[in-house]
Amino acid sequence: MNKLVKNELVKIFAKKSMIVMTVLIIVFVIGYNILNKKGQEASASYSAYSNSYISYLEEELKSLDVNNPTDLNNYVETKSELDVAKLGNKYKDISWQSDVIQRFISPLITEINNYEYLEKDDKKLAETKKEYDEMIKALDNDWRYFASKELEEKNTSIDELNKMLEADKENEDIKNQLQNLNFQKEILILRLEKDIPYGAETYKSQAMQNYETFMTNYNGYAQEKNITDEEKLEMNNYLRKANLYKYDIENGTEYQNTLTANYALQNSMSTYIVVVVLIVVIIAGVMISEEFNKGTIKLLLVRPYSRTKILLSKLIAVFITMIITTIFVTLLQLIVGGFVYGFGTYFMNVVQFDLVSNSIVVMNMFAYLGLIFICKLPILILIGTLAFALSALSLNSPLAIALPIFGYMGSEMINLVALSYGWNWIKYFVTPNWDLSQYLFGGSPMFSNMSVEFSITICAIYFVIMLVASIVTFNKRNIKNV
Repeated sequence: MNKLVKNELVKIFAKKSMIVMTVLIIVFVIGYNILNKKGQEASASYSAYSNSYISYLEEELKSLDVNNPTDLNNYVETKSELDVAKLGNKYKDISWQSDVIQRFISPLITEINNYEYLEKDDKKLAETKKEYDEMIKALDNDWRYFASKELEEKNTSIDELNKMLEADKENEDIKNQLQNLNFQKEILILRLEKDIPYGAETYKSQAMQNYETFMTNYNGYAQEKNITDEEKLEMNNYLRKANLYKYDIENGTEYQNTLTANYALQNSMSTYIVVVVLIVVIIAGVMISEEFNKGTIKLLLVRPYSRTKILLSKLIAVFITMIITTIFVTLLQLIVGGFVYGFGTYFMNVVQFDLVSNSIVVMNMFAYLGLIFICKLPILILIGTLAFALSALSLNSPLAIALPIFGYMGSEMINLVALSYGWNWIKYFVTPNWDLSQYLFGGSPMFSNMSVEFSITICAIYFVIMLVASIVTFNKRNIKNV
């Protein structure tokens, strides 16, 4: 058997197509890393207050007549946008000033224009302008002014809601509002304690924004009484991400910084699994059919080995090639990621959040990559076995390659549709079960009543069915006319 497997591996790696695929993998990995970095940097530098946008608003404002009642509302709205854009144009779009302008000053500008042109209330206009002037004065050098002001407002609102709750202790709406306000208060206290300004100019600021966003989304689901399996998955995902960003904020680390080699490497299996799938499917899809189409199957069958051994040696060779390809892609990402993002972050561990223990888990990078590979292994084994079985059953290479690829590409859509419509019976199909990483760190399965044991059993059943079908067909196939 060892000799058979060795011969099959020699045949696989001696093909010119393997050289071509290797070159394509190298180009893909390099291109992905460079484009990913450039894309994130470009999105960070994008300005919503560009000169072209200001010019557009100015032209739009000229076309409106402030003395025409039908134009007045549009005039006030456009002028407010223009005033905000001109103010924001003085600062970088990712600066804390830009964020503050949107959070606090933009509503004031709208109020000023409303009082001046619509309501024509001089008293309220003067009060609002005074508040506006104070904020403009603080805008150049004091983000803490805005955080402290916001914290004061939250405390006032919390006190008012607590008084309302004393009068109506069973009011769920008030309880939910209090929970949301207390979380916003926690964010502001954390921001002040850790000296993290508004905006997204630094990773700390980005982490704070992400923590606030994910935790807000999680609280929204947590306040609902009945949630679907799909919503439970989303809720747990939000909670996990929120706690990972909170860990970075509290410890001054950058484990979730997407512009680091460490982050790119720890996600390499999820990023490049499609590459490994394509290689496995192409090799497995032609392995049997090619032997029959070229007539070389006769040279194999005259050897003193059973047909079953010959077939299994080919399948084992496919799996070994799969492992080699995965290692190659991972090492390639290790090297390319280091050059693109810098090698320094490779000394960092991997941090994950366990939903069961509600705690942070710290792992060695290569231990984590090995764990993820084991969890993704059923996908690669089953998709490769499917291509192999189709090759043995039909002797049609294009069919044996196309169907598994389309099946893999469409598997996520199938799962999402099943979740949306509540098709629980789909859990007996292979696609909701073949990614065991869904169970890692206390994760919830795609459907209720699923477990690791259940998923492994389902995958094993499908594997045995495909393998038996391949062996039976291969053993019975007539080669006289080949």
